[in-house]
Amino acid sequence: MATILVVDDDVQSRQLYVSLLPPFGHQVIEAGDGRDGLEQARLRKPDLIISDILMPTMNGYEFVSALRKYPTLEKVPVIFHSATFLERETRSLGAACGVSLFITKPCEPEKALSIVQEALGLEIQKPAAPAPIQTGGDAISLLIDAFFERGNQLDAVSIRLASLLELGLALAHSCGLDGLMDKAGNAARKVIGANYSGIGILAGDGPQLRSFEMFGGDKEVADKIVQPVFNGPIFRDIVRERKARRAFNPSGEPAGLELPVNHPPVRGFLGVPLEAGDRVYGWIYVADKLATLEFTEEDSQILTALAAQVALALENAESFQTIQEHARRLETEIEERIRAEDRFRVLVETAPTGIVIADDKGRIAEVNAQALRMFGYDRRELIGETIETLLPERFRHSHQGHLSGYMKVPHVRPMGVGMELFARRKDGMEFPVEISLGPLVTKEGVLVSSTIVDITERKKMEEHHRLSQRMEAIGKLSGGVAHDFNNLLAVIMGCADVVLEALPPDHPAVKKVEMVRKAGASAADLTRQLLAFSRQQMLQPRVLDLKEIVERMQVLLSCLAGENIQFTISLEPSLGQVKADPGQIEQVLLNLAVNARDAMPQGGRLTIEARNVELDDSYKDEHQPVIPGRYVMLAVEDTGCGMDRETQSRIFDPFFTTKELGKGTGLGLATVYGIVKQSGGYIWVYSELGKGTIFKMYLPRVEQSAQPLEQKEQDQIIPLGCETILLAEDSESLREMAREYLESVGYTVLEAASGAAALQKAKDFDGTIHLLLTDVVMPEMSGPELASKMVSLRPGIKVIFTSGYTDDAMGRQGVLDPAVAFIQKPYRPKALARKIRETLGEPDQKGESPAASCSHTSSTSRA
Repeated sequence: MATILVVDDDVQSRQLYVSLLPPFGHQVIEAGDGRDGLEQARLRKPDLIISDILMPTMNGYEFVSALRKYPTLEKVPVIFHSATFLERETRSLGAACGVSLFITKPCEPEKALSIVQEALGLEIQKPAAPAPIQTGGDAISLLIDAFFERGNQLDAVSIRLASLLELGLALAHSCGLDGLMDKAGNAARKVIGANYSGIGILAGDGPQLRSFEMFGGDKEVADKIVQPVFNGPIFRDIVRERKARRAFNPSGEPAGLELPVNHPPVRGFLGVPLEAGDRVYGWIYVADKLATLEFTEEDSQILTALAAQVALALENAESFQTIQEHARRLETEIEERIRAEDRFRVLVETAPTGIVIADDKGRIAEVNAQALRMFGYDRRELIGETIETLLPERFRHSHQGHLSGYMKVPHVRPMGVGMELFARRKDGMEFPVEISLGPLVTKEGVLVSSTIVDITERKKMEEHHRLSQRMEAIGKLSGGVAHDFNNLLAVIMGCADVVLEALPPDHPAVKKVEMVRKAGASAADLTRQLLAFSRQQMLQPRVLDLKEIVERMQVLLSCLAGENIQFTISLEPSLGQVKADPGQIEQVLLNLAVNARDAMPQGGRLTIEARNVELDDSYKDEHQPVIPGRYVMLAVEDTGCGMDRETQSRIFDPFFTTKELGKGTGLGLATVYGIVKQSGGYIWVYSELGKGTIFKMYLPRVEQSAQPLEQKEQDQIIPLGCETILLAEDSESLREMAREYLESVGYTVLEAASGAAALQKAKDFDGTIHLLLTDVVMPEMSGPELASKMVSLRPGIKVIFTSGYTDDAMGRQGVLDPAVAFIQKPYRPKALARKIRETLGEPDQKGESPAASCSHTSSTSRA
């Protein structure tokens, strides 16, 4: 049993011996190159070494020479196993380093085993020698020698051809530039029998290299050859003349052959171009031939054949790479197109607008989800149908003409500019739309993409805006009229009150004067309704409990409804508070109750309901412009005749009424609308003919405690006064009436027709001015501005504002600060006197009459 070390860089060659020798009792050790072989031999001390000649790091001769330097290994027999083709020279070099046995690749297993047995000194069974042949002398012997020599040469040529064929088959498989260079470089070394080989691939037409690889040398040496330069005449001639070049360098220095400085020593050199067709891709060379010093013409021919295969493989690889790059670009373009189509499909499918795509004949090719929701169809119901399916019947014929004209010159344009467009849902309902068109050019022809927007909500908002503008204009007109009208009514009603006070009860004129006062009161109520509608009346809001107001009015509302109407109230026990003017809320309930009664002449049911509600975003979407939040809902519902849509669209218009002439002013619901809006709330009506009507009002809920409602003041004796009052009023008749009445009850009155005149009177007057009674709206200087300057001029002065309407001078949206003293026009003289007394306060001297207190105050003032 022998230990045999196999040193070969070819795995298949090592596997030959691993499978061949163990069955005969031998142990096989493997090494991939000379250095590894030396280390394995030193450690394992084998009985026999089988070594390749051509190996990286060191060749077989160098390996054996290094092996013999170890005393324990100098006698170990060595067999060369190689595909080197110059057998005679190989054997002479082998003999020089003590190697006499050779196994030539490829070799029959029986012959290889026989040579191994011979090297180990084991008996070999040889066949019996044939009978000697009688020859005719020395000529026969020479012929036999020549025959065997020619046979060896033919074997070498056969082996080389087989190697070239093997290389061609290897290069036929795509392996990339690095793999191709590796196969070609190693094949060149082994086919030619050289220590080194190198391949350079040109970067272009010049001498610069794109890549370079050296084979056979030590890896550490190869790594030092970085960015090599091959600019010598040899390499220029190889590329320019496209011919093989051989050279011999006696010194072995790389510079002698124009090789890089770090290249291993070389004496023999052979280089050929890598040529295919009209192009030179680079060059390949072999250097430092084994067994002989120089390369032969045969070597040149073989290397040229090998280079032709490599060049063709390079050309194919480059073409294959070009095809691959083109294929990758196509794949990328296809992937991008698929991604773009997917993005387009997702964008179309998730678009918030409806999209319908039709061909040039008007047949629907595609629709998105929003269009399906908009029209109420399934996709299969629309694909292939004509676009006219989505139009009202009256527009279908004309649309065909529009489509025909559009397809003659397709272009992007909005459709329906300056005209109303309508679409039709599956259930037959029509709705307004806005449509834009755009052409899509495809291989199948031009498609038309229609983007459709349902503008129903926009139309509603536009109508709401127009209504708001109309009501705002009417409101401004109402406010302007009410300002002057209230001044006149104050004079009429005030003078009537004064006259009635002066006349004895049985005077013939009393009845006439009472008629005047009653007419003035009716006119004042009408004016208040106008101001309530236009939201220009001055409110005095407070935190209210709606339950208290409704319950307090229950008897009145029940009597108002009558016996043939069932009246019910439904109030949530935990009803929240709201902030509003209590008198205005009462007016809302009265107006709605009267309307409900008139809608049920044959009787019915009237219900007032109040409960807490939460208005969310979904409610806001259907009821613009609601602000989501917490509200108290107050509803008045009847089972009367109801209203059609046209009537519902106008019920809040001032002076609009469905009642007979003389039975309605048309201001009831306009007043309700104005009060609710001025209180920060919202109101909607729901009604159907023959099914009744319900008005729902939503007032913002507040988290404060409700203030108790005040009882209405009864007529009482007006206390006399003695203080000095500065009266600022631009209406001459009203100013005169107020001055005369106030003087009649003991006050000293300084009158002024404007804010500037009042301020000047205050500066000129030496006595005490106890109170300023000023109109809010006056020319040049408003009441609030006058009051501010008066307080600075005379600290401690009291102020009462009066006005027939608001222009936001007193408070935002006519909501009055509770701390401000105010009396609404048209006021009654007694109401004015009570307000003044309330503002100034009762005399504070115990036991003194008002006259005595005035006397004291006057004397103090005079002092």
